[in-house]
Amino acid sequence: MLKPFESTDISRTLLDECERLDTASLSDALDSLDVSGGLLGIGTQVPGTRCVGIAFTVQYEPVGNSHGFKNAANYIDQVPRGAVIVSSNAGRQDCTVWGDIMTHFAVARGIKGTVIDGVARDIDTVVKLGYPLFSRGRFMQSAKNRTQLKAVQVPIEIGDVTVNPGDLMVCDGSGCLVIPQQIAAEVIRRACAVEHTERQIIGAITTGSSLEDARKTYRYDQPWLGAAEKVETELSQ
Repeated sequence: MLKPFESTDISRTLLDECERLDTASLSDALDSLDVSGGLLGIGTQVPGTRCVGIAFTVQYEPVGNSHGFKNAANYIDQVPRGAVIVSSNAGRQDCTVWGDIMTHFAVARGIKGTVIDGVARDIDTVVKLGYPLFSRGRFMQSAKNRTQLKAVQVPIEIGDVTVNPGDLMVCDGSGCLVIPQQIAAEVIRRACAVEHTERQIIGAITTGSSLEDARKTYRYDQPWLGAAEKVETELSQ
């Protein structure tokens, strides 16, 4: 079994910092670096939950014409504590790759959450356990004899975004995004600046400022800049 956070550049400190950030701020930080990380069309199935963790990737493929029983896979035994499972079933909505047994196992093993490019079932159980599950929808039909495991811990494509094993996953009520592990520290730094900028703007408008003036004063055009960087930018203009 893999150890927690093995083969990743993302430290426990960065994960803790990311727990305090929402996907909107992190997305703005990614935009500032011209990196697309949002997983379009994948949303929460358990309102009020969120997860932050290292991506453990799972790739499914359709079952061909081979004979014999084809299970949906037992890969979850390999998933380390603290990981976020990112499962690609190519967006299929006719069969599920997640249900109650997997949910109970994930909760017991300290897995942070699951992201599915596809659908899940047994949602009542998932909700009861408060497990962070994000997918394209929900459907009860089993994956058995319909789809099978192709590989784990390989790069997977979800829409136009690549998720690599070891990348940082952040999911909340606004959706799911992936942050490449090589730039995670810089993305988190910029996201913290974004949230600070937004708090300044909100503070200004609650004390009577117009939105236009507040945004101009606190440089909403470049919210990811720190205070010193904003001053430097202003002086160079």
